[in-house]
Amino acid sequence: MSNWLKRLEEDLNWRETELGILKQQARLASKDSDRYRVLLRALLAMLYAHYEGFCKFAWDLYLEELQKLGIKRKDCREEIAKLSLQKYLNSFKWDLSIDSFWEFGQTGFQKMLEENLDFSTKLDTESNLYPNLLKKNSIQVCLNYQLVEKYEIELKTLVKRRNEIAHGKQMVIKDLQEYQKYEDAAIEVMHELAISIVDCLDNKSYLKNP
Repeated sequence: MSNWLKRLEEDLNWRETELGILKQQARLASKDSDRYRVLLRALLAMLYAHYEGFCKFAWDLYLEELQKLGIKRKDCREEIAKLSLQKYLNSFKWDLSIDSFWEFGQTGFQKMLEENLDFSTKLDTESNLYPNLLKKNSIQVCLNYQLVEKYEIELKTLVKRRNEIAHGKQMVIKDLQEYQKYEDAAIEVMHELAISIVDCLDNKSYLKNP
């Protein structure tokens, strides 16, 4: 088993276990009780935390593994090379002189393409991991996102309802069945991300010519 597969599995497992324990407590509570209502709210907030937390963990792991490989930017797919250059390219806003652009065009850009990947800039969740951001980040690092599109409504609603809880609103979840559709969507998307990362690293599909 590859190191990255093991780390992704371990991270998924503890998150799913924690959700399972909290869900079991909800099953034991009387459905017309305050305890049941509070446990459902806690479950949804916890689900979002694990959904965002796993995506951030998985992206960081993926970029960390790519950087360890010592691959030249010029040998990678454009999306990955551009992310690796993002911090440097953003620095241009501080120096827009003709001389700077000329030097970069003449030698700077080619020199940077010859250098190894360096992900000083990470993929961000912006503390609100809506499906459009998840898709955008996936595209930036050449990962699949089919299930993100399939569950777009559920993921968008999960983020919005979690925000209502975080902002102290009396957001009510009817029952475990209503909660479960959000968990199913988030867990499937998390697994898709893990599988996509493993496939990409195993098959070297981050390269122009894998």
